[in-house]
This record gives sequence, C-alpha cells and structure tokens, in this order.
Amino acid sequence: MKLIFKILLFFVPILSFSQSVKSIGSMTEMGKENFAPHIKLDTISNKKHLFAMGPYDRMRGEITVFDGKPFYSSVNENGEGIVSANWNIVSPFFVYANVDNWQEIKVSASLSSVDEVQKLVAETASKYGFDLKKPFPFRIRGVFDEMTTHIVMPRSEEIQGFQTGKKQANFTNFNQKGELLGFYSEVHQGVFTSKNSFVHVHFLSDDETNMAHLDKISVPLTELIILLPSENQFPKSAVNDTDFSKGRLGHIQNVTLDDVQKMHGHLCDGLVEGYMALNLALENLYVGQAFDRTNTRIVSKSSPCLTDVAAYLTGGRYQFNTMYVDNNIDGMFIVQRIDNGKTVLVKRKQGIKPALIDQMGAKAVKNELSACDLDNLQSIENQYSKDLQNGKAIELFEIIEVSDFNWKSPLKKTFVKTDVLNKNMIKCGE
Repeated sequence: MKLIFKILLFFVPILSFSQSVKSIGSMTEMGKENFAPHIKLDTISNKKHLFAMGPYDRMRGEITVFDGKPFYSSVNENGEGIVSANWNIVSPFFVYANVDNWQEIKVSASLSSVDEVQKLVAETASKYGFDLKKPFPFRIRGVFDEMTTHIVMPRSEEIQGFQTGKKQANFTNFNQKGELLGFYSEVHQGVFTSKNSFVHVHFLSDDETNMAHLDKISVPLTELIILLPSENQFPKSAVNDTDFSKGRLGHIQNVTLDDVQKMHGHLCDGLVEGYMALNLALENLYVGQAFDRTNTRIVSKSSPCLTDVAAYLTGGRYQFNTMYVDNNIDGMFIVQRIDNGKTVLVKRKQGIKPALIDQMGAKAVKNELSACDLDNLQSIENQYSKDLQNGKAIELFEIIEVSDFNWKSPLKKTFVKTDVLNKNMIKCGE
C-alpha cells in the first residue's frame, strides 16, 4: 500500500515541456530519493503510439516503450540481458510522447559516438524546421556496426537483482539491426538527459531480444533512416537556392504543402498527390540534402496541380529550359539532377486513387455534372486527400530510375537565368 500511495503522490505533478513531450521525475534527483518510483506506467491514459524511456523500477533495468508496446530489460544472475513486456511496471524518472505520424528522412552518415548521433539529429531536425529549444523524440533505423550498451542494476541489497559492486551491466553488440529511440532537449540536462548531453538514447533490436541504453556507437558511412515527429505525413521540404539576384548557393528554406497551396489557390487531391510524389522523387535524388532548385529539371503531366507543384518544389521553369509538360510520360513526373544526370520517374501505384474521381472528373471537364454531382465530387476528392495525408508516400508511389533519359523540351529559345550564374562563387577573402 505504501508503494501505491507514493506512486500516486508523485504522479500528480507531471510537467509538460512542449506540445508532445512530457516528463516526470529527474535523473539527477532520483538518487537522493533512493530511486523511489515516480510513475506507474499503467496510469498513463493515452498509450496509443506511445514512445518513452526511463529506468525500470528502483534501477532494476531499462524501460523503452516503442509504439505503444512496453519493453523492460533486466540482468539475470549470469549477467545476461533479459527483455520482457508489461505495463505493470514503475520508474523513478520517465520521458514520453505520443507520436501518431513520423516523417522518414534518408541520410548517408557515419557515427563514432553518441555525440555524433546528437549532432546528426540536431542538424536534420533543424533542416526540417524543428525548434531545437523544444524537446522532441527521434528514431534512427538501420544496421549498427558496433554498439556499447548498458542495463542499470539495483544499488541496494533489498532490491531484487542486486549484485555486489555492480551498478550496471555493459554489453558489446555487433551488426545489430533495429532502431535507436531517443529524446532530444537542450533545456532538460539532468532531467531526462545527462548533464553533458542533449540526448537520451535506447536501442531496440528488430527481433525485440535486445533493449538497452546506448553508450557508444560505431557505424561506417552507410544509409540510415531518421524519423522525426510529423503533424501529418508532409515534412517540410528543405530547398537550396541562391541568396540574391546574382548570389551564391546556400540559401536554405523550408517549403510546406501550405506554401504550395497558396501558390496553387486551393488544396485538392491532385496537389496532395503531386507534393507527396515529388518529395519522394527529390529525396531519392538528394539523399540527406536540401533539394537544390538550381540543379534540377522536371517533366510534368499537364495537370494544373502537378505543374504547380513541379515548378514550386524544383524551381523548374519553361523559359529557362528546366521544365516542360508531356502527357505521354509513364507517370506523374520525370525529375533529373543536372550535375550527375541521375533521373527518376515517379508514378502512383495501382489501386490507390478511387476510379470514381477520374470518371466524374472527366464529366466535370465536359460540364456534364449537375451542381449536386459537382459537390459530391468535391467531397470524394477531399476524402481522398485526407486518406493520402494519413498514408506514407513510399507505400503510395513508385520510384523508377531512368537510364539514358533524353531531355526533349519544345523550347525554341533558351533564356538565361541570371540569378544562378554566380552560385558557386567563393566568399570574398577566401
């Protein structure tokens, strides 16, 4: 009864530090309280898409909640890490967030320390418009060449699992496939990150048999996927432009679907499709980089929605021979990175778009729909737009690399785009 009373007592003052991240207890204070539990996980009311971490019980191990599934690891008498799953557990300090949607960002990176994980996350989040002064969770998916992890162990003899002289068990892991789950904060050192770090990171293997706190990491240059929270499946697109009318490349900006909508005039299913599909194509051409709008050209189907997305996201323009329209292409867009010639075609996968939209749309173009039918078509398209936004681009669209692509612009005269002529000029004094 005393334990239950203390948990309820400490559970009341949960502090919300941002819209999504919540924390209770403190890393630096828990020892002063003999690692008394501050939260019983089962009392968290919203467990849907919950991501969380903290020590297990009175330092009997580690807790990682991964997409609503509570894992806890402890060390057996043979020094082995044992992973279990149960909501009926407690923790002396805890950080958590409910994240329904994640934006997936492919990066090429090498890592040699947790500090480099922190740096990679900060740089990526900043590029995608995150305010680094506000805490947020992150995930990194991949195959990790070498890691050192630990599982904490009890400090007191009366706690089950206590071993004399051992405060934690350390493990060396090789070629582990799984995910790092972490929380980033520049303002909570000593609360849920250590005093000399902005991140607290755990690892969970794909087979769910290995879960522990990350101490060291070594990954050679490889492709990783960083996942950051998203309001929906539309991350801000980082684009790279010149900084004035005769300027240098390096002016990074974030573009959103809302920005494209303002240019286009309204939100519609074609605009959503185009934005998702083209982002996917550009991410394939500029892995881990901002989309260089001075180095991209595009062929688009003639749809007003698609052509507006094409021009806005790529910077392509007909008069500068970086965009033209062709309804004979086998897809929505053909996009080319000019410097290396890499070209991809992006198309909608079969069975994604309701056939009724095209059927009714064809009649609408011929003025064959009644007023009520037109309203009905709008409702169907709006629902399709919502369905798209709740999906993942990689599951909705297909990327096909095009070899030996032949640029066939019908432009008779090429105009000079003067604002990119000096894009590679060095800085004065260099």
